[in-house]
Amino acid sequence: MGLDSSRKVGFYSKYITPRICPEPWEEEDFVAFLLRIADREDLQPVLFITGDEFLAPFIRNRSDVEKRYLVNLPDSQLLECITDKYKQAQLARAVGIPVPETFVVRSLEQLLAVIDRIPLPAFIKGAEATSWRRRIGIVRKGFVVSSQRELTDVVSRICDVGVGGLIQEIIPGPDTNHFKACCYISQTDEVLLSFGLQKLRQQPVGFGFGCLVQSVRYPELLDVGRTFLERIGYRGVASAEFKLDERDGLLKLIELNPRYWQQNGLADGCGMSFPLMEYLDVTGCEPKAIHDYKVGVKWLNVYRDLESFREYRKRGELSLRRWLHSLKGPRIYSDGASDDVWPGLHGVLMESRDLLRKICSMSFARAEAAHLG
Repeated sequence: MGLDSSRKVGFYSKYITPRICPEPWEEEDFVAFLLRIADREDLQPVLFITGDEFLAPFIRNRSDVEKRYLVNLPDSQLLECITDKYKQAQLARAVGIPVPETFVVRSLEQLLAVIDRIPLPAFIKGAEATSWRRRIGIVRKGFVVSSQRELTDVVSRICDVGVGGLIQEIIPGPDTNHFKACCYISQTDEVLLSFGLQKLRQQPVGFGFGCLVQSVRYPELLDVGRTFLERIGYRGVASAEFKLDERDGLLKLIELNPRYWQQNGLADGCGMSFPLMEYLDVTGCEPKAIHDYKVGVKWLNVYRDLESFREYRKRGELSLRRWLHSLKGPRIYSDGASDDVWPGLHGVLMESRDLLRKICSMSFARAEAAHLG
């Protein structure tokens, strides 16, 4: 069964029963909906959490949910710390994991107290992901600022809408210096899966999600990822993103997500099924650890990668020939599969509709400008 508050591309898969649920911030209704589903089952269902917005109501209603569902997540105190990006950075530093210089501000006064200590350029993103997405939007991941004036302007704007800002030092280097260590740690604290991927392109460029990534064998990445999770007493699925800082050769933590990540299908295609491993673990099947996976397999979101290509090309960083060459090799698509075609077809229809809307909007704007002229 797949649950979401709106019809997403996954609703068209033949492998799930789709259900519209209340918005997760409508907490009482959302939790009641979850509990009603479980109460109709003969056995406890396994609960997989795939989005940040679903974590908060789970944390606050954990005892009720865990009576009805099987789930493997860290304790609530650790989860609350991880979902606050500033506390997460402090936690990583406390256990010896390198992180970029990081500051949190929830008012202009707080910014002015630390502004001379903030290295520029810097990146401003939400201190808490869910409130940022609700008030700033899903597409805008953050803001790059190069001067104290830009820094002050952006902080003023986001504080005006009630969002706290996380200000982080920008680690120099290309997008290909971004890596993820993805792990599953069992209910008995055993690392059953550890999987590495490298971002080849992001959308938006520099500070977005990986629209083209590939599986990699990078022992140092997996070592630092496992070390971090073990030192903080983590359990369940985790995706820890790092960026290689060429100035000192260290992998520095960008963020830890305590949920399934967007490209988790890549691990499955490489021989590591994270959902299956979690299912076997929480249902008492005592699964064995898997240590090997295919490398050099790519995961591609075609639509977002086209946008990314256009941006890289404008910057003079990517030619058409190099872009086409980068798509070669074994691939897994974000919403396309030969044995489950409807999500991919729906994605094509939605992207075509959005493109048509943009064209119509541009045509209307030009006509309006000509009329006013």
